[in-house]
Amino acid sequence: MTAIVRVDRDGIISHWNSAAERLFGFTQPEAIGSSLELIIPQPSHACHRDGFAKYVASGTKTLPASVTAVGRHKNGQPVKFRISTTAMRDDRGAIVGVEGLMLAD
Repeated sequence: MTAIVRVDRDGIISHWNSAAERLFGFTQPEAIGSSLELIIPQPSHACHRDGFAKYVASGTKTLPASVTAVGRHKNGQPVKFRISTTAMRDDRGAIVGVEGLMLAD
């Protein structure tokens, strides 16, 4: 099953499906409204913030097709997964969020 996580342009989680719960260990109520940094290991927070801000500002349609990443499970353990992302846009074409599709690697 594919984990689907959507965040707004500030990196706040707005959608978290049951596969995301299984992959990362956080329930939907724990995840919705939290920063995406919830599932990003602490040493990578600043790098992720910078990269995400540049991605949103650039207007790029997608990140690389599919990349391997390492996240953080609720229990603190690393989670290796493959992710592909797509920008979500408003009627004017501005990025309003990002959707990530993730599979355990």
